[in-house]
Amino acid sequence: MGSSTSSSHDRLPGRLKSGVVRLALSSGAPVVPIGHAGARRVSSGSRVKQLAGWATAPVRRPRVHVHIGPAPLADSPRPLDDLETALADAWSCAVRTLGVTVRQ
Repeated sequence: MGSSTSSSHDRLPGRLKSGVVRLALSSGAPVVPIGHAGARRVSSGSRVKQLAGWATAPVRRPRVHVHIGPAPLADSPRPLDDLETALADAWSCAVRTLGVTVRQ
């Protein structure tokens, strides 16, 4: 059973701006979707809380997971939609790996 969270940072990624796709298409560079979960358990909140989080992390041993997904195909007819789907999939994989339940 995973922990439950309702933080705004623990939601599916939102809509992307088209600039990253336009830049990738014009340069030929791949865009690699990366999702992460659990970072807020290490450090979040005010500066004091962040410092305390980093100081106590070795004792608490919070789990963080990063998932690197496959780059969407460059010749896709809908590259922005494909990238958004790939990012959501990478994020979902990271969340599932940690066993976190995300409230909608």
